[in-house]
Amino acid sequence: MGAPKVVKQHILSFLSPISLSYGSNFMAAVAVVWYERRKKNAVPQRKVIPQWSPDQLLLVELVSAIKVLPMDSVVQVVRQVLRQPPPTSHDKKKRVPLEVSVLQFFLAYVQHTPGTQLLESWSALLGLWKDGLQLTALPLVQFHLLGLLNEFVQRAPLLEDKKDQKDLQDITQKVIEACSTVASASLEQTTWLRRNLAVRPGPQPDILGSDADPEDPTLSTDTRMLTNGDGSESPPATSNFAASSHAQYSVQALSVLAEFLAPVLDVVYVSEEKEKVVPLLSSIMFYVTPYLRNRRLHNVPSFRACSQLVSSLSSYQYTRKAWKRDALELLLDAAFFQMDQPCMAHWRSIVDHLMTHDKTTFRDFLARFAVTQSGSLNIFSSKEQEYESRAQLLKRLAFILFCSEPDQYQRYMPDIQERLAESLKLSHVPAVQAQVFLCFRVLLLRMSPHQVTSLWPGIITELVQAFLQIEQELSTDSEAFGKRNPSSHLRRLQGLDSSWAVSNGLNAHNHPAWLQLYLSACKLLDLAVALPADMLPQFQMYRWAFIGDNAPLLSSDGTQPSQDSLKSEHHEFVPHIMRLAALMNKNNPNYEPLVQRAGHPFLTLTSIKSLYDMQGFFNSLVDSSFRATELHASSGNLHRDAAFDVVASSSRSQELSKSRSAPELSSATTPSVATEESGLQTALQFVECVLEHDFLEARQS
Repeated sequence: MGAPKVVKQHILSFLSPISLSYGSNFMAAVAVVWYERRKKNAVPQRKVIPQWSPDQLLLVELVSAIKVLPMDSVVQVVRQVLRQPPPTSHDKKKRVPLEVSVLQFFLAYVQHTPGTQLLESWSALLGLWKDGLQLTALPLVQFHLLGLLNEFVQRAPLLEDKKDQKDLQDITQKVIEACSTVASASLEQTTWLRRNLAVRPGPQPDILGSDADPEDPTLSTDTRMLTNGDGSESPPATSNFAASSHAQYSVQALSVLAEFLAPVLDVVYVSEEKEKVVPLLSSIMFYVTPYLRNRRLHNVPSFRACSQLVSSLSSYQYTRKAWKRDALELLLDAAFFQMDQPCMAHWRSIVDHLMTHDKTTFRDFLARFAVTQSGSLNIFSSKEQEYESRAQLLKRLAFILFCSEPDQYQRYMPDIQERLAESLKLSHVPAVQAQVFLCFRVLLLRMSPHQVTSLWPGIITELVQAFLQIEQELSTDSEAFGKRNPSSHLRRLQGLDSSWAVSNGLNAHNHPAWLQLYLSACKLLDLAVALPADMLPQFQMYRWAFIGDNAPLLSSDGTQPSQDSLKSEHHEFVPHIMRLAALMNKNNPNYEPLVQRAGHPFLTLTSIKSLYDMQGFFNSLVDSSFRATELHASSGNLHRDAAFDVVASSSRSQELSKSRSAPELSSATTPSVATEESGLQTALQFVECVLEHDFLEARQS
């Protein structure tokens, strides 16, 4: 056919007169070709405005090269197609409207146009937005108008004329209102007296690319089905859901607003006019909040899009008045943590901005603990309700700290410690105690070691108490309970006052609340052992009480005893984890050990049905301690017995190891995560991921 340049020149020579004389038909033909050259994937794109394919970008380049069709002319031709679409073969098939394909092409065309040319075509573009707003029956057109507006305000120089600025603000408000109207189509009024909105029952369509063909045979059946948000198929939409013709586009409208609303408003309204944004955002939040209050599975797509929307708005200080109250109410709602992990990422940003953009919000939140303690929440509330309220506040306190930067709340540490100390007095309420352990875990991650020094006595005391309770639970089922067991700890537990056991809930062997408390305590110890010693230097003084101490014991004169004296001595104390592992192994010899990864916690469970679900954890901790012992023994030419039943009844002389993630000082060739910055970051990210899962709760069906 000849050289590419020659072929291109001939094509342009052929298209130039056609585009000049039959502009509307030419642009309609371009739209048809644009649609045919879209990306055809088995899984559709999860964006309303999809990514352009290489063939589509080649089409943009071709039209841009037509010299008789400058920017202003292209805008006028697109307006003609929107006002009166020419008949094409595109209309004979059930595809996306021709107007949508034209706007997609024009959006890609604008993205490849210099910003100065966009400014020169401001008047023509303003007319295009006004024409597009007339097409209220085509929600996808409104979405692309907002995307086009975003491209203009981000790439074109600022308008200097006051009238042009006012026109830009007016058209921005109208386009946003058009999208928010579509976004509210899945809501219904609950009562006719008050304007309370709620989400319509029934499945919601997930986000599909606006160029996705519902009749495309390349799409799988699952992608054409309405989804519940968790990927499961749903029955066809009910008549209630189909009552509004725009309801099927509500999720897409929310997604478009989440992507473009905040950046567009930030540019359109200059610094001295930021306050004008609040009324507009308040009206949008009126439609967004009902979606965020609904935690059922069918509402997952809308909830995810609204979470992203509020997250994007919260990044701007001047928007705070519009979303602060709703966000705080949602945070305090009992169902707040019923979400998936992608939504959790958005809410971490929201809560962080909620608490840090002023100086009173976090202090007001801490003041709520005093209200629950005084019992003045409700004169008719019971003790159980007050305990549940305190547990929920503790969990939200832990989440607020989890969303923060390191040492961000260091000046509030005395107040935080006071709230935790008050909660620790409720030792008979397992739900409260479990959330205290969760707060401890977050504080160890978010605060510097010197900030949590005063917390360690309380942490160790509560951990010891929890492990003694676990031992009491296990010992009642153990054949070794009583005189046959040489451990004085078990004999002391056997002689405990029965009223103490009942008041602490030990009569409920597998009660879910107490099992959750035991799991929380074990996760706290697991985290303390996994983190590097430089992050938790104080814990190294207490480590021996839980998993043993690898350092040889010192004699009274400060010298190391001989090997023979070590063998002859019989120490009464046995570390807690070793005792628990021994009890479990005698009752249940068959267990599956956990896989150890340097610097990573063992426990990733979010709930347990029995204490024996943690048998692998206890034994894995003991095994990791033994491996450190054997490494020290081999380096010092020491020979010791490693029988587990002997260790379960006597303490071991072990080397002081920093943690599972720290390097062994006696072995220079052993690779360590702590010595590699990237590896340490990966381990800490894993720790945060485990913590994030511990906050999540199951959604309502």
